[in-house]
Amino acid sequence: MIDTTAQNLSSSITDKQLSDEPKIFRLIYAVPFIGSFFKELLDPNSDATLYFLLNVVLLWICSGAFWGLQGVFAVALCLVPIMFIVILRITLGKVPVSETDAEEN
Repeated sequence: MIDTTAQNLSSSITDKQLSDEPKIFRLIYAVPFIGSFFKELLDPNSDATLYFLLNVVLLWICSGAFWGLQGVFAVALCLVPIMFIVILRITLGKVPVSETDAEEN
């Protein structure tokens, strides 16, 4: 006989956890290969963030070695919209720039 109360309890907990996350994260998590990387990347107790950033830098270096200066510039041009968003958020006050600002929010 299957204990349905334990199944209902565990499914409601996972549903609540999923509802707390933004929809874009759930969409990224659904991608089979990339989703597991992002789950581990957002885990604060994991070293995955360091390894992820190291891999990004190494890929940028490899694109420069393979395609030359165009490979370096292509990656830099792809980062321009991201920097526009970061600068806009800082300008509008959406991002805390110091620890005291983070404590107030």
